[in-house]
Amino acid sequence: MIKRYTCNVSYLVLSILLLTATAGQSQTSRFADEHINRGNALYDKGDLDGAIVEYDRAIALNPKQAYYYFNRGNARKDKGDFDKAISDYEKALSLDLKVPEVYNNRGAARLGKEDLDGAISDFSKALSLKPDHANAYNNRGYARQQNGDVDGALGDYEKAISINPNDAYFYNNRGSARLARGDLTGASIDLNKSIVLDQNNAEAYCNRALVELTQMRDADAQRDFRKCYDLDSRLRSRFEKKMDAIKLGRKVP
Repeated sequence: MIKRYTCNVSYLVLSILLLTATAGQSQTSRFADEHINRGNALYDKGDLDGAIVEYDRAIALNPKQAYYYFNRGNARKDKGDFDKAISDYEKALSLDLKVPEVYNNRGAARLGKEDLDGAISDFSKALSLKPDHANAYNNRGYARQQNGDVDGALGDYEKAISINPNDAYFYNNRGSARLARGDLTGASIDLNKSIVLDQNNAEAYCNRALVELTQMRDADAQRDFRKCYDLDSRLRSRFEKKMDAIKLGRKVP
């Protein structure tokens, strides 16, 4: 699972820029910042369309502020408008916002377009700029796993966990990779850990159900599938296909 990104990093840097530039800041720039602040507040509330409108207004007033494009790119990415998100991240990069979060988030947008090689390249670039970027390791691991490189994915997940051992998503993803390798014991340990860290992590319940189904513990599997779908019904179609494949594969001719 790709982790959801907020604009926290851009808030931090933007606040520093405001502190250093307020004295000579034009009225137009101040108005632009007000739109950005309103957009960030709407983004945090989940109103992506409203946030994008405010970011548009800020950019119209001050088209040279790289963080404005970064924030709008984040909202567009979360909305699923990956092409426009990538365009915003590239504009931010062209304005010298060459920080790991831009590459990391562009990688997430490329992953949304199923451009696995492009995503892996972006996550690697983020890591070259910030070698302890746990989320970038997790994301690159996810992209590598989707690309069939399970061993490479495991290495990235393990690196992410070594940096941040308290993130439920990292254990969920490593558990999924271990399941793909047939390591049911290791997968169970990771998925149990993920659920302990976040009892509302729907995907971890579904992945644990796949382990239980493989172990022919059907009652436990059905319990975890129900919990998973109660938390996030959108996962049903994806995991029902995996469930059917496991049941088909364990049939004795």
